Amino acid sequence: MASEYSSSIVIDEKKLNLMKLNILKAEQNNLKTREKSNEEMVEAIRKIIADEVKKNY
Repeated sequence: MASEYSSSIVIDEKKLNLMKLNILKAEQNNLKTREKSNEEMVEAIRKIIADEVKKNY
């Protein structure tokens, strides 16, 4: 089933790596400060992903 979709999905490695880096930075910062709850971190990660997807390179 996954093979049906894999041919139509193209992943931009640059965007993926930037998203991972930004998510890791946010997680590390939150581990130090405990500023955000789990729900707030989920929303922050979703925002990082959405913002990165919207960018045009």
